Amino acid sequence: MEPLKDPVGDRVVKDLPPPPAAPLSDKLLYPDGNKKKPDCDALRKHLLREGVLTRESLLDIIARVTEIYRNEPTLLKVRDPITVVGDIHGQYYDFVKLLDVGGDPTTTNTQYIFLGDYVDRGSYSVEVLALIFTLKIRYTKQIWMLRGNHECRQMTSFFNFRDECECKYDITVYNAFMEAFDALPLGCVINGKFLGIHGGLSPELVSLKQVDRLDRFHEPPREGLLCDMLWSDPQEEKEGEPLPKN
Repeated sequence: MEPLKDPVGDRVVKDLPPPPAAPLSDKLLYPDGNKKKPDCDALRKHLLREGVLTRESLLDIIARVTEIYRNEPTLLKVRDPITVVGDIHGQYYDFVKLLDVGGDPTTTNTQYIFLGDYVDRGSYSVEVLALIFTLKIRYTKQIWMLRGNHECRQMTSFFNFRDECECKYDITVYNAFMEAFDALPLGCVINGKFLGIHGGLSPELVSLKQVDRLDRFHEPPREGLLCDMLWSDPQEEKEGEPLPKN
């Protein structure tokens, strides 16, 4: 794709290629015309160069992946080999490096389970979500995503994701992302033995069947099982201070 022109030659870093001059077209994103098979590698390279998607393309990707999430259970059941990934927090270039090291789903059969917190803090949360959502559409049974405590309206408004969406696109895109977050599963069981969640255990959690019965399609509440699964971090005992009993 043609890069942005530099008519006055004032680019500070001359050896860094300029961003693409236009958004990635649907012709390049879906080279065979099948929207279930986006060219994830083309998108990855386009975003690495600080390219963008059109608003319409991004909204379409969000809508498609939201429908996939809505049809997944609240508690996923997956098997190894699988790579477990923690917080990404808007670090697109680190995310791409992670895929390079762990195995690119476009060229390998690597499975990933992401434990949440894709947004905020870093400045490339939109790019992280655009790529991971596109990977999910193309490789539905290789990419698994859980909700983190930052995947909600309260946190993204307090931190920077909402501002990022409005700067790069508009409030409609932000609201679409929020609806996708509402649909994300909350936990996973690996090989029937290991429980993966973003936060931690809850005093209300007695059986994993409770997780399956949760209504997850809304903004997380301020207390209860769903809240604890996103927020309850393990607490270490400090010298001379007993752990809280509740």
